[in-house]
Amino acid sequence: MKKFVTSALILAVAITFTACGPKGMGGQVKGDTFVTEGWVTDDIFRVTSVGVPKAGLTNKIQRQGTAKEAAQIMAEKRIIEKFVGARLEGAAGAADYASTGIAVAKEFSGVVKGGTIVRATYDDDDNCEIVYQVEKKGLKKDVMGGASAN
Repeated sequence: MKKFVTSALILAVAITFTACGPKGMGGQVKGDTFVTEGWVTDDIFRVTSVGVPKAGLTNKIQRQGTAKEAAQIMAEKRIIEKFVGARLEGAAGAADYASTGIAVAKEFSGVVKGGTIVRATYDDDDNCEIVYQVEKKGLKKDVMGGASAN
């Protein structure tokens, strides 16, 4: 139980730090500075997410593998939510936001699933933090629906 509470606390702190951190700021990994959240270029978008190992596993490789997989799923979810939200804002004249949201989610799901993990780090409990990026020519224009974006 103590390990679960500790893992949950680490996850909560990491999510809070990621969600509330300065937008567009880079991170430090072994002296390498890079963008961890937001638009890197008009063709590349990144998010940072955290995953915890599957409960009950004792093998370090399996624990890290399940934590990395969980972090990737969370990253893909965050990107889809961001893209759908941006597209819906750009489609203010649409009559049915629910069906528009479904269409946008389908439109970008292939791009998001084709993303890559550009950084992965693990803590002592095998929790994994990743930087996940999606890349497509003209992605920002597609996401923003032709509207100018920040």
